[in-house]
Parts: sequence; C-alpha cells; structure tokens
Amino acid sequence: CQHANSRARMQVCGKQLQRPWYHQFSEKRLKAWQPILTPAFTIPFYVVSGGLFVLLGVALIVTSSNALEHVYDYTDSSVNSNGVGHFDITIAKDMQPPLWIYYQLDGFHQNHRRYIKSYDPAQLFEASSPRTLRAELPDCEPSADMGGRVFYPCGLVARSLFNDSFAFAQRPSEVTDWQHVRVDSDAATVAWAADLNGKYKNVDPEAIEPRSGKANQVVMNMWILENFPPVKCEQRNFSGGRPLLPVVVATRREVVSQPSQSGGGNAGAVEVQVPDCIGYMSGNPACNFTRLGQPFACQDGYKQVSRKNWGIESGHLIVWMRVAGLPKFRKLWGKVDIPLKAGAVLRTHFVDNFPAKTYHGRKAIVLATTCSVGGRDDFLGYGFLSVGTLCLIFGTWKFMQCLYAPRLLGDISFLAAR
Repeated sequence: CQHANSRARMQVCGKQLQRPWYHQFSEKRLKAWQPILTPAFTIPFYVVSGGLFVLLGVALIVTSSNALEHVYDYTDSSVNSNGVGHFDITIAKDMQPPLWIYYQLDGFHQNHRRYIKSYDPAQLFEASSPRTLRAELPDCEPSADMGGRVFYPCGLVARSLFNDSFAFAQRPSEVTDWQHVRVDSDAATVAWAADLNGKYKNVDPEAIEPRSGKANQVVMNMWILENFPPVKCEQRNFSGGRPLLPVVVATRREVVSQPSQSGGGNAGAVEVQVPDCIGYMSGNPACNFTRLGQPFACQDGYKQVSRKNWGIESGHLIVWMRVAGLPKFRKLWGKVDIPLKAGAVLRTHFVDNFPAKTYHGRKAIVLATTCSVGGRDDFLGYGFLSVGTLCLIFGTWKFMQCLYAPRLLGDISFLAAR
C-alpha cells in the first residue's frame, strides 16, 4: 500500500481523504502580512495622530472646565459645645442642577487588607434569619460584638462609618434671609445600582429572636438604627441665621439576659438602650426624638420625614461599604435639584462626629456640577495633550532627519559587523 501527500489532498491506500479545514493553522502555514514601515508612512502617521490627540486633549480640558467645583476643608472649623459648626461657600458662577455633594477624606486607608476583610456580607442580606452569636460572625473580627451583643452590622468597615451629618441653607444675592436647601440622599441617588440588587436587607428590629425570645434589637446591638432611623426630624427653618440644633432619635431601656462565660445558664439581666421607634416594617413607623438631651416634639421649624431607606439600606452606609482604593477619596452624599446663582452663599451646618484628626487625616465637603464627560477631571485631557505633543515632536524630528540626513531604504551597509 503506497500513499502520496499533496498540499490539498491526501491519498492513503487508494482512498482520497480531505484535509481538515484547520490544517493550515495546525501546520503553521497561515498567510502573514509583514508591512515595511517606510518614512513616507510613519512620519504622516505620527503627525496626524499627534494633531488628533492634541485637539482631543484641548476639547477634553475645555469641556471639563465647564464642570464647576467648590471644595471646603472643615477639619479645623470651630464647633460649639454640642459639636455643631458651620461654614459658608460663596458661589462664583451660576451652578445649574443637578448639583452633587460629596464628602472627601484624606489619609483614611480603606484599602488595608485586614480592614477590607472585616465584614460579613451574609449578615447584610439574610434578613429572615439574623446571626445573633459571635461564633456565627468570624469574618467580622476584631469588631464583632460588645458586651455579648453582636453588632448589626459588624466589622471594621461598617463600624468606621463616616457619621458626620449636614444641613444646608442658601442666601441668594438678592435675598437677605437664609433658605433651607433640600438634599436628596436616597439610596437610588447616591449608591451604585449594582449594590441595590438585594445586597442589603433590613432585619426587623421588633421581630422575636427564637433562641432568646427577645426582640432582635434587644439581642443585637443595632447601632445603625440610631444613625439612620425610619423617621428623622429635620430642621427646615434657618431664617435669621438660626444655628443648627440637631435632633436625634430617642432611646428606651430594655432588659436582656447575658449568657454566662463559664457555659450554661445566664450571668444575669442587664439593661440596654434601643432606639425608641415602633412599626419599622409597617410602612408607617413612628419615633420619639430628643434635642439637647430633652424630649422634643419635632415642631417649630422642624419636620418629620419618613426614610425610604433606613438602617443598613441607607444610601450612606451602602456608599461607605464600597471601599476606596486610595487614602484620599470622595464619596457621594447627596444631590441638590435647585440652581445656585452667582453671588449666593451656601451655608453648611455640620455635626462633627467623625474624628479625622485622630488618624492625622482631613475631611472636606465638595459641591460640584457635571459636564458631558462627567465630573471635573483635567488629567485625561492633559494626558491626551502630552501624548499628542510627543507624537508631533517625534514626527517632526524624523522628518528633519530624512530631509537633512537621508538614508536608502534597506541599505545593507548598516548590517555590517562593527
């Protein structure tokens, strides 16, 4: 039996077999294109590319300059005995909505490996069966519980939440009195859409925990409810330069049994503080409030506002839980839907809760608008401008070299050994 090979067909023992369609690839016989980059091609390419990059860089810089931005560092701003202070921002140019408010931290390393790992994602979405024992939350160490009650939410990421609060008022140039500025800080406004798809679900604080027979808010330390209760009392009247008098949700005492450290039985009953709210899941919650340590009825310039996103579903917590990659970062706080005219003064009242100085950091408020390419960022424009300039310089240098010191294309004398 004899056989002969050909480029297209193969004959084996009198039979003709068709080679597979990929035989040229498997036998490394694919056609190749090897262009010769002559000066007539490379010089125009660099010049045209450089010109396009320069034009694009200038366009990006001009477009980015249309996004206005005011940054105010309030780390060293003075506060009163209640930890409340304020500062004013004068609007230089008309700012059209939407206006975006960010808080900026400098020197806070959210990218530390131990910090990033200290949270339990299952605790954030398992609303029907909450984890109430420290042994069930090993990923939250070293911030899992206190006094036998697990934190909800637990972990270093959640427990280091940025908790400064703000209230805004403006005084337009043609008006002598201060007007309240409403800020939309709903989760759908400030958080990424990917983080709102079932990742954060509130546990019912009033539901009974089966093992203890007590409410979840008694068994667990649901500290997040004091920061983001279902109802808040918001100050609306800042006329006459009235200062901010923050109103917080009141607390009430509940009794909980502490487990014995030696195992078995209880060590005794202790009193714990829980937010004084009812009807969390009813759609019509109610809370009691205090102002300056005294009960307050939320009236006379204040208004009760029901929160659509309370507890761990708060947009501020969700934004914080998406950790930043650099020690200096901004996170979105809210959106303003009214214009601010040139000459207007925006007064920012703040409650100083977040201790930036303890880690030698800084904190600031950023008020910004957007443009067609997003927020204010000149880096991309200057990057294109730099690359385009380098291309033009290289193209011009090669053109002058070919003009005054030409060489033959493919001159073999340059291959001689030296």
